[in-house]
Amino acid sequence: MNNVILCGYREWAIQIFEKISAHPNLKVIATIKSNNEFKEQIRNFDPQKIDFILFIGWSWIIENEFTQKFICLGIHPSDLPKFRGGSPLQHQIIQGVTKTKVSLMTLSSSKIDAGDIWLQEDLDLTGDSMNDVFRNLINSSTKLIISFLNVYPEINAYEQSLSSGSYFKRRKEEESKITKEDFANKSLIELYNFIRCLTDPYPNAYIEDQQGNRLIFKGISYIPKSDK
Repeated sequence: MNNVILCGYREWAIQIFEKISAHPNLKVIATIKSNNEFKEQIRNFDPQKIDFILFIGWSWIIENEFTQKFICLGIHPSDLPKFRGGSPLQHQIIQGVTKTKVSLMTLSSSKIDAGDIWLQEDLDLTGDSMNDVFRNLINSSTKLIISFLNVYPEINAYEQSLSSGSYFKRRKEEESKITKEDFANKSLIELYNFIRCLTDPYPNAYIEDQQGNRLIFKGISYIPKSDK
Protein backbone atom coordinates (compact mmCIF):
# COMPACT_ATOMS: atom_id res chain seq x y z
CA MET A 1 0.00 0.00 0.00
CA ASN A 2 1.38 3.38 -1.03
CA ASN A 3 0.60 6.47 1.03
CA VAL A 4 0.09 9.22 -1.55
CA ILE A 5 -0.80 12.90 -1.61
CA LEU A 6 -2.74 13.96 -4.72
CA CYS A 7 -2.30 17.49 -6.05
CA GLY A 8 -4.45 18.89 -8.85
CA TYR A 9 -7.18 21.46 -9.43
CA ARG A 10 -8.28 21.12 -13.05
CA GLU A 11 -11.52 19.27 -13.73
CA TRP A 12 -9.80 16.58 -15.79
CA ALA A 13 -7.22 16.04 -13.02
CA ILE A 14 -9.97 15.57 -10.42
CA GLN A 15 -11.64 13.00 -12.67
CA ILE A 16 -8.37 11.05 -12.86
CA PHE A 17 -8.07 11.13 -9.05
CA GLU A 18 -11.59 9.73 -8.77
CA LYS A 19 -10.80 6.91 -11.20
CA ILE A 20 -7.60 5.80 -9.43
CA SER A 21 -8.69 6.31 -5.82
CA ALA A 22 -10.00 2.77 -5.38
CA HIS A 23 -6.76 1.09 -6.45
CA PRO A 24 -5.73 -1.49 -3.82
CA ASN A 25 -2.14 -0.24 -3.82
CA LEU A 26 -3.13 3.38 -3.14
CA LYS A 27 -4.04 5.11 0.09
CA VAL A 28 -4.90 8.77 -0.47
CA ILE A 29 -3.56 10.74 2.51
CA ALA A 30 -4.74 14.12 1.21
CA THR A 31 -6.01 15.83 -1.93
CA ILE A 32 -4.66 19.34 -2.46
CA LYS A 33 -6.26 21.68 -5.00
CA SER A 34 -4.22 24.91 -4.94
CA ASN A 35 -0.67 26.15 -4.54
CA ASN A 36 -1.57 28.05 -1.36
CA GLU A 37 -3.17 24.95 0.09
CA PHE A 38 -0.05 22.96 -0.80
CA LYS A 39 2.25 25.42 0.97
CA GLU A 40 -0.01 25.51 4.03
CA GLN A 41 -0.37 21.74 4.39
CA ILE A 42 2.78 20.09 3.09
CA ARG A 43 4.87 20.73 6.19
CA ASN A 44 2.32 18.82 8.25
CA PHE A 45 3.31 15.55 6.56
CA ASP A 46 6.23 13.36 7.53
CA PRO A 47 8.25 12.56 4.36
CA GLN A 48 9.08 9.15 5.81
CA LYS A 49 5.37 8.29 5.84
CA ILE A 50 4.56 9.49 2.33
CA ASP A 51 5.56 7.22 -0.56
CA PHE A 52 5.12 9.91 -3.20
CA ILE A 53 3.17 13.04 -4.15
CA LEU A 54 1.33 12.90 -7.48
CA PHE A 55 0.78 16.20 -9.31
CA ILE A 56 -1.63 16.28 -12.26
CA GLY A 57 -2.26 19.41 -14.31
CA TRP A 58 -0.27 21.44 -11.76
CA SER A 59 0.71 24.95 -12.90
CA TRP A 60 3.34 25.79 -10.29
CA ILE A 61 6.98 24.80 -9.96
CA ILE A 62 7.59 22.69 -6.86
CA GLU A 63 10.24 24.27 -4.66
CA ASN A 64 13.51 22.44 -4.13
CA GLU A 65 12.75 22.16 -0.41
CA PHE A 66 9.92 19.76 -1.18
CA THR A 67 11.40 17.85 -4.14
CA GLN A 68 14.35 16.98 -1.90
CA LYS A 69 12.15 15.70 0.94
CA PHE A 70 9.44 13.93 -1.05
CA ILE A 71 9.28 11.82 -4.19
CA CYS A 72 7.29 14.17 -6.45
CA LEU A 73 5.75 12.69 -9.59
CA GLY A 74 3.79 14.36 -12.36
CA ILE A 75 2.27 13.60 -15.73
CA HIS A 76 3.04 15.48 -18.92
CA PRO A 77 0.96 14.98 -22.08
CA SER A 78 3.75 14.46 -24.58
CA ASP A 79 6.25 11.83 -25.66
CA LEU A 80 9.04 13.21 -23.49
CA PRO A 81 11.61 14.55 -24.05
CA LYS A 82 9.65 16.01 -26.98
CA PHE A 83 7.41 19.01 -26.28
CA ARG A 84 8.66 19.78 -22.80
CA GLY A 85 7.40 23.04 -21.30
CA GLY A 86 4.14 24.96 -21.59
CA SER A 87 1.00 24.29 -23.64
CA PRO A 88 2.15 20.83 -24.79
CA LEU A 89 -1.25 19.79 -26.16
CA GLN A 90 -1.61 22.94 -28.26
CA HIS A 91 1.93 22.85 -29.61
CA GLN A 92 1.57 19.22 -30.68
CA ILE A 93 -1.83 19.66 -32.30
CA ILE A 94 -0.72 22.80 -34.17
CA GLN A 95 2.23 20.84 -35.54
CA GLY A 96 -0.08 18.11 -36.78
CA VAL A 97 0.67 15.48 -34.13
CA THR A 98 -2.30 13.13 -33.62
CA LYS A 99 -0.66 10.22 -31.77
CA THR A 100 1.59 10.94 -28.80
CA LYS A 101 2.23 9.76 -25.24
CA VAL A 102 1.40 10.82 -21.72
CA SER A 103 4.50 10.51 -19.54
CA LEU A 104 4.85 9.90 -15.80
CA MET A 105 8.02 11.59 -14.58
CA THR A 106 9.86 12.74 -11.49
CA LEU A 107 9.41 16.46 -10.87
CA SER A 108 12.39 18.70 -10.31
CA SER A 109 12.69 22.34 -9.30
CA SER A 110 15.72 22.88 -11.54
CA LYS A 111 14.42 22.08 -15.05
CA ILE A 112 10.86 21.95 -16.31
CA ASP A 113 9.62 18.51 -17.43
CA ALA A 114 13.17 17.16 -17.40
CA GLY A 115 12.94 14.53 -14.66
CA ASP A 116 13.38 10.79 -15.04
CA ILE A 117 10.55 8.93 -16.79
CA TRP A 118 8.77 6.05 -15.04
CA LEU A 119 6.20 5.01 -17.62
CA GLN A 120 4.44 6.23 -20.74
CA GLU A 121 1.03 5.50 -22.24
CA ASP A 122 -0.43 6.15 -25.71
CA LEU A 123 -2.46 9.34 -26.10
CA ASP A 124 -4.80 10.21 -28.97
CA LEU A 125 -4.96 13.93 -29.82
CA THR A 126 -7.80 13.71 -32.35
CA GLY A 127 -11.21 15.31 -31.84
CA ASP A 128 -13.05 18.49 -32.81
CA SER A 129 -12.55 20.16 -29.44
CA MET A 130 -10.35 20.13 -26.37
CA ASN A 131 -13.15 18.36 -24.53
CA ASP A 132 -12.55 15.42 -26.86
CA VAL A 133 -8.81 15.59 -26.20
CA PHE A 134 -9.35 15.85 -22.44
CA ARG A 135 -11.49 12.70 -22.48
CA ASN A 136 -8.63 10.90 -24.18
CA LEU A 137 -6.16 12.39 -21.70
CA ILE A 138 -8.24 11.27 -18.71
CA ASN A 139 -8.46 7.71 -20.03
CA SER A 140 -4.77 7.47 -20.97
CA SER A 141 -3.57 9.06 -17.73
CA THR A 142 -5.77 6.77 -15.65
CA LYS A 143 -4.39 3.73 -17.45
CA LEU A 144 -0.84 5.05 -16.99
CA ILE A 145 -1.17 5.62 -13.26
CA ILE A 146 -2.90 2.30 -12.66
CA SER A 147 -0.07 0.52 -14.52
CA PHE A 148 2.40 2.37 -12.30
CA LEU A 149 0.56 1.52 -9.09
CA ASN A 150 0.45 -2.13 -10.13
CA VAL A 151 4.25 -2.37 -10.01
CA TYR A 152 5.55 0.43 -7.76
CA PRO A 153 8.02 0.34 -6.05
CA GLU A 154 9.34 -2.56 -8.14
CA ILE A 155 10.08 -0.27 -11.08
CA ASN A 156 12.97 1.98 -12.07
CA ALA A 157 12.80 5.34 -13.80
CA TYR A 158 15.12 6.20 -16.68
CA GLU A 159 16.84 9.44 -17.56
CA GLN A 160 15.56 11.61 -20.39
CA SER A 161 17.78 12.37 -23.35
CA LEU A 162 17.08 16.10 -23.37
CA SER A 163 19.35 16.75 -26.36
CA SER A 164 16.99 14.75 -28.56
CA GLY A 165 13.87 16.52 -27.32
CA SER A 166 12.27 19.95 -27.64
CA TYR A 167 11.03 22.72 -25.37
CA PHE A 168 8.19 25.21 -25.88
CA LYS A 169 6.95 28.21 -23.92
CA ARG A 170 3.38 28.55 -22.69
CA ARG A 171 1.19 30.10 -25.38
CA LYS A 172 -0.16 33.63 -24.89
CA GLU A 173 -3.68 34.86 -25.64
CA GLU A 174 -2.55 37.07 -28.52
CA GLU A 175 -1.14 34.00 -30.26
CA SER A 176 -4.73 32.82 -30.82
CA LYS A 177 -5.22 35.39 -33.59
CA ILE A 178 -5.68 34.11 -37.15
CA THR A 179 -4.32 36.52 -39.75
CA LYS A 180 -5.08 37.04 -43.43
CA GLU A 181 -1.71 35.45 -44.15
CA ASP A 182 -2.79 32.36 -42.23
CA PHE A 183 -5.88 32.00 -44.40
CA ALA A 184 -3.75 32.48 -47.52
CA ASN A 185 -0.90 30.16 -46.61
CA LYS A 186 -2.25 27.45 -44.30
CA SER A 187 -4.11 24.36 -45.41
CA LEU A 188 -7.61 23.62 -44.14
CA ILE A 189 -6.30 20.88 -41.86
CA GLU A 190 -3.74 23.29 -40.40
CA LEU A 191 -6.47 25.86 -39.69
CA TYR A 192 -8.68 23.12 -38.26
CA ASN A 193 -5.94 21.99 -35.89
CA PHE A 194 -5.22 25.56 -34.82
CA ILE A 195 -8.85 26.31 -34.03
CA ARG A 196 -9.72 23.01 -32.33
CA CYS A 197 -6.76 23.15 -29.94
CA LEU A 198 -7.91 26.60 -28.81
CA THR A 199 -11.48 25.70 -27.96
CA ASP A 200 -12.63 26.17 -24.35
CA PRO A 201 -11.16 26.39 -21.77
CA TYR A 202 -8.30 28.05 -23.67
CA PRO A 203 -8.22 31.51 -25.29
CA ASN A 204 -10.22 30.83 -28.43
CA ALA A 205 -8.91 31.38 -31.95
CA TYR A 206 -10.21 34.60 -33.48
CA ILE A 207 -10.03 36.94 -36.44
CA GLU A 208 -9.96 40.70 -35.98
CA ASP A 209 -10.81 43.65 -38.23
CA GLN A 210 -9.06 47.01 -38.38
CA GLN A 211 -11.39 48.45 -35.71
CA GLY A 212 -10.52 45.66 -33.27
CA ASN A 213 -13.82 43.78 -33.62
CA ARG A 214 -13.41 40.05 -33.27
CA LEU A 215 -15.04 36.87 -34.49
CA ILE A 216 -14.39 34.07 -31.99
CA PHE A 217 -14.22 30.41 -33.02
CA LYS A 218 -15.96 28.31 -30.35
CA GLY A 219 -16.10 25.10 -32.38
CA ILE A 220 -15.09 23.57 -35.67
CA SER A 221 -15.43 20.42 -37.75
CA TYR A 222 -13.28 19.12 -40.59
CA ILE A 223 -14.99 17.08 -43.30
CA PRO A 224 -12.52 15.54 -45.75
CA LYS A 225 -13.53 15.20 -49.38
CA SER A 226 -15.34 11.98 -50.12
CA ASP A 227 -13.78 9.59 -52.65
CA LYS A 228 -17.23 8.78 -54.01
